[in-house]
Amino acid sequence: MLRAKDLAVGLINCLGRRIISGLLTSCGKIFEDWSAEYRLFYGQRMELSKIFDVVRKKVLDYQPNSGNTPIYGHMDDTLLKKTGKKVAGTSWKRDPLGPPFHTNFIWAQRFIQISLSLPDGPMPCANRSIPVDFFHSPLFKNPRRKIPVQHGKNIKRSKK
Repeated sequence: MLRAKDLAVGLINCLGRRIISGLLTSCGKIFEDWSAEYRLFYGQRMELSKIFDVVRKKVLDYQPNSGNTPIYGHMDDTLLKKTGKKVAGTSWKRDPLGPPFHTNFIWAQRFIQISLSLPDGPMPCANRSIPVDFFHSPLFKNPRRKIPVQHGKNIKRSKK
């Protein structure tokens, strides 16, 4: 957990691209062995749900205690550009930053971010959105055309 905290500090201080070597450089570990930090990102060693549980609890602690105050959540999808063709969950996506008169495509992964609103004062007031969940959500791949009819109906049902 200490390595993850160091990398979080490096994320705040990092200039330029936020890659693992940049995070380690910005937190002062440039001349140390980096293999443990790289292993931290290999596979699914960090449970993001546990990290976001702490954030969720803190956001709910800061909510006003009036009892009837609603908690507002926001959901948005985002694309993370990738270059490797074998990266899990990647496909061609429409580039949202492209011009409206020409459709550009990028090779990317799709993620969903959920945020909770944290009011700056007594209601009505401006709110600050704090991210509380971030998960990979690739699109469902269509089955091949030459499959049995019943199998295709099962896929359509599960897709809904």
